[in-house]
Amino acid sequence: MKQDFTIQLSSENNFSVLNRIINILNRRRVRIKKLMGFEDENDFRKGGIILLVHTTADLAEKCKRQLEKLIEVEDVNVQEGMAQYLELSERIVDVD
Repeated sequence: MKQDFTIQLSSENNFSVLNRIINILNRRRVRIKKLMGFEDENDFRKGGIILLVHTTADLAEKCKRQLEKLIEVEDVNVQEGMAQYLELSERIVDVD
């Protein structure tokens, strides 16, 4: 059964990394509901992405493993539900 998942990842701030992340999700027909990208306030070469996706638990884990294989990606966390997305996005918006 499909449900919402929050994917949080940190990566290097390169030109094509966001494109490759979205391509991984699109290849598996994962619906991206919301996406927020941000730059690390201490180091402009690092950044992160928070995604709210609608998919199955099995497919979310497969996407996590595939995202971890990208060279620029340092860390990937997948959590069930929308609450984590809202909490993280509020924290990022309040900092700016």
